[in-house]
Amino acid sequence: MGNMMDNLLVRSLTSKSKGRTDDIVPPSPVKAPDADGADKTDDEENPMMETVRSKCITQLLLLGAIDSIQKRYWSRLKTTQQTAIMDILLSLLEFASSYNSTSNLRTRMHHIPPERPPLNLLRQELAGTAIYLEILQKSTVEHDGNDPSEDTNGHVIESDEHEKLKSLAEGKLVSFCGQILKDASDLQPSTGEAASADIHRVLDLRAPVIVKVLNGMCIMDAQIFKKHIREFYPLITKLICCDQMDVRGALGDLFSKQLTPLMP
Repeated sequence: MGNMMDNLLVRSLTSKSKGRTDDIVPPSPVKAPDADGADKTDDEENPMMETVRSKCITQLLLLGAIDSIQKRYWSRLKTTQQTAIMDILLSLLEFASSYNSTSNLRTRMHHIPPERPPLNLLRQELAGTAIYLEILQKSTVEHDGNDPSEDTNGHVIESDEHEKLKSLAEGKLVSFCGQILKDASDLQPSTGEAASADIHRVLDLRAPVIVKVLNGMCIMDAQIFKKHIREFYPLITKLICCDQMDVRGALGDLFSKQLTPLMP
């Protein structure tokens, strides 16, 4: 188990560098061939795309390994190890979400036929989001108080560590959900306006990630949701009129499970 975590922590050092936006600039538009007939575009784009593909493959494999670890061994990990896994996952998500940003997706849309989706890392972002939410949810639940050790001091230390982890996970959970909702709500057109075709396509592409977050908020600890309702509510209400029906359905579930019980 120790070797497994050592390897994971080593991977985290390399994965953090993958979140840099310098490496994920969208592909350049296709240029006309030079006078001698040589098209240099492929030579310029291929190295960059090969780098992105290599990172994607590595990170998808890493996501699978992390998912297996958190499902089987999460309760056996030390707090420092659990925190390290959270940080690794966040770095993977930042890399994918940067590549999937609205500006990057819209830029790529202009270089391909309308019927084709732009290059994206939505599969990676969706998989990472599901694992990240699961880890944060289980880290914010109340401690059951059952300590296998009979040592009183040891029990106090473990309880303190759990409370620190719970507080950290709550902050990460609220921040992550809030950012996804903010990004989605910022794309919604003002009242009486229609979303542009590009924005509509971006929202369609990102809908599965938004739905995953809304579903995660449905099972969020009720006290945490209530505590941060002032942050969530304005973002939630801006999504009510979105055109994506699956997002509306997830919003309905959220209202039913979290907001309705708060009404007097």
